[in-house]
Amino acid sequence: MSKQPSTWASLREAWPLLLGCFAIEFVVVGGGIDTVSVFLNELSSSEGWSRQGLSAGIAVGAVTAGLVTPAVGWMVDRYGVRVPILIGTAFLAGGFAVLFGMNEPWHFMVANLLLGPGFSFSAMLPVTIAVTVLVHHRTALALGIVTMGSSLGALILAPVAQALIGVLGWRHTYLAMGAAALLTPIACVLFALPHGRLQEPPSTDANGEAAPKQPLQLGRVLRRPGLLPMVGVLMIPGLASFGIQVHLVPFLSDHGHEVTFAAGALGAVIGVSAIGKLGGGLLADRLGLVGTLRLALFFEVMGTTLLLIGNSGIAVWLFVALHGLSVGTQVAVMPVVAMAILGRENFGTLYGLLQLATILTIGAAPIIPGAIFEATGSYHDAVLFWIAVMASSFLIAFFLRLPAPGSGPDTGTESEVTSG
Repeated sequence: MSKQPSTWASLREAWPLLLGCFAIEFVVVGGGIDTVSVFLNELSSSEGWSRQGLSAGIAVGAVTAGLVTPAVGWMVDRYGVRVPILIGTAFLAGGFAVLFGMNEPWHFMVANLLLGPGFSFSAMLPVTIAVTVLVHHRTALALGIVTMGSSLGALILAPVAQALIGVLGWRHTYLAMGAAALLTPIACVLFALPHGRLQEPPSTDANGEAAPKQPLQLGRVLRRPGLLPMVGVLMIPGLASFGIQVHLVPFLSDHGHEVTFAAGALGAVIGVSAIGKLGGGLLADRLGLVGTLRLALFFEVMGTTLLLIGNSGIAVWLFVALHGLSVGTQVAVMPVVAMAILGRENFGTLYGLLQLATILTIGAAPIIPGAIFEATGSYHDAVLFWIAVMASSFLIAFFLRLPAPGSGPDTGTESEVTSG
């Protein structure tokens, strides 16, 4: 088991944490979350369940994942990453058990009621908080390296899931994916992840003496410069990108592409995002966090526009490249932007509360395209909706400003954070 340092001087010293978080991202996020479009398409075609109803089940999972984020963030601040991850595996066990045995559409919703908190506790928030808090130098690059795991996992596991469904059926494929999603975090807790609280370097006063930890004051947090634009660029893109992720396979199938091509495109989108995560972390060193984020959102607008000609294979692969690069860069950069504005102290709790603000967009993201399809028999208007959403987020990013070094909530830390 790894010992808990308070900080690392280089990424090389942080390798146990990075390796463990990478493995969780690869299996739990890449295999458990990012393959959802494959299963949505299969359940819709083989069982005759409506896409709108299945999308509602996915939305329930997304909303419940968001609702527990304040508790997850607080728990990480209080106990470290091991306790919430083990709690998450218990939720995942229940959720995948329901998926394996479900016979009615409403069973899918029940499963997602359990899977949402399971993913939130076991993977998404603990991984992000641990890396952002503990790796103080080149933080965006560290996040890019770790979150590449989900991209590579989706790249490999989305086609694998499609192939397993063809051989084993969706029920036993869910069983296999669930077993992997349970065993991986448990192994990482035992052998890779730090134990105890995530110790932060104590702040110091003018005399160089340790200053007492300040209590959390939400009113003061809400007055921090840059908070509202940051919430906007965190919330709004998910309204399009999560909806695209859920509906991409049926969207491409409806445009005349083979289901294997559609599943491969889904895997490729998230696979290309691995390049975006690593490249975004590196680019933030040179272009800055905010400039890198604006560029990523511009790529998202351009890529989403290409879906208007979704019957063209060339347009699909250009979309895959632009959308994947954009999503990956946002994943690597946004938590570091949040750190610059929120500060290190109580970051887990604050970032969990920030994630809570995304519930409305996360919940609506899969439902809106499903409802549009059911009403019109086409995804065309959904694509127009996605384009408008991404264009608005790109514009909001121009109102985003980070605190100057020495003027933010954690004086003296922003120079490290904003450099990525």
